[in-house]
Amino acid sequence: MEWHTIGEVSKLCNIPIRTLRYYDDIGLLKPGKISPETNYRYYSIEGIRRIPLIKYYKQLGFKLEDIKEMLERPTFGVLEDYMAKELLIVEKQMVVLQKKHFAIKEWQRLLEQGETLLTKSVNENKVTLTRFPKYRSLKFRYEIEHSQSADIEVLYSNLLVELCSRNNIFAYGPFMLCFEDFQQRKNHTFTGVDCYTAVIEDETNEALTTEVGGFDAVSLVHKGDYLTLADSYDRIQEWAEQQGIELQGASYERYIIDPWSTADSNNYITELILPIGGSAND
Repeated sequence: MEWHTIGEVSKLCNIPIRTLRYYDDIGLLKPGKISPETNYRYYSIEGIRRIPLIKYYKQLGFKLEDIKEMLERPTFGVLEDYMAKELLIVEKQMVVLQKKHFAIKEWQRLLEQGETLLTKSVNENKVTLTRFPKYRSLKFRYEIEHSQSADIEVLYSNLLVELCSRNNIFAYGPFMLCFEDFQQRKNHTFTGVDCYTAVIEDETNEALTTEVGGFDAVSLVHKGDYLTLADSYDRIQEWAEQQGIELQGASYERYIIDPWSTADSNNYITELILPIGGSAND
């Protein structure tokens, strides 16, 4: 029988000697014989033939302890069982990767939208009538504590991210806050806010998500720091009165460019969305 030293096997199969020694220690690939005089390891052709299989199975994602069993190959059924189990794992990973891919693409699209809006002057961002589409969203109610000094946008987004991570929910697109009374939002007298972010729909998340939107509204794109939001709310209210349009009272703030995207508050882009009722003249 032809024997090869560990160094020869390392060069022949492009595998580090330390790896071969580790495989020996865990019983994955033991040498065919060890010289009692020199303690050198020697490998047979049959042993060497296992090395490409080990590499291949590792590439497919199998664990070393599973590969050890697979190399024994007592029956085809053993390999088939391991392949079936690994397929289930890979299929679950594919679902997660598809969700990640979708979420990243949506964030990229949101940035592109924000960059486009930044090229427009504030005067171009007029109050307009719109139909706010309905979509599935994660919803979280945040009660305000008077002792809190941080921006509400920062506080709520941190909690929503934790909620998504804890429940393996993939959010995408802009975060959004809903205030029951936009006058209280203007005066900073609100005591609670509903927080939303779009999520990739999943039946297992029904308890944590809700449908939002599906109503007519007036909207305005606000450019700049949140401290100047009251000016934009005044602009919307004045426009609605001139047009004879009744504001329902609530408001949604959709954060397109926010502290997640820029450190310059002058470049914040926030869409204000105020639901409307019938005409004030009806």
